[in-house]
Amino acid sequence: MEITTSANNNNVNISIKDTGIGIKGDDLERIFERFYRADASRSTEGTGLGLSIAKAIIEAHGGEIKAEGEFGKGSCFIITLPFSSSMDLRGLQRL
Repeated sequence: MEITTSANNNNVNISIKDTGIGIKGDDLERIFERFYRADASRSTEGTGLGLSIAKAIIEAHGGEIKAEGEFGKGSCFIITLPFSSSMDLRGLQRL
């Protein structure tokens, strides 16, 4: 897993990348829906709420989350959050 962060005048960007099984193209459009589970066999645990909750929290803070990936090659989640120039971001690079 690789986590990178960056900031500009208006946003903090967080990228979370893995080398797991990835996400099929058709599923990318739906993974943030409540109760949606991409695993058609339902062999993995979970309720399908995690990403929808994460999206709701991020959007409640004025941000956005998007997913990229390719089945068999891993996934990348990009989170963008707004911030004020008066915020202290010194610890951001330690994430």
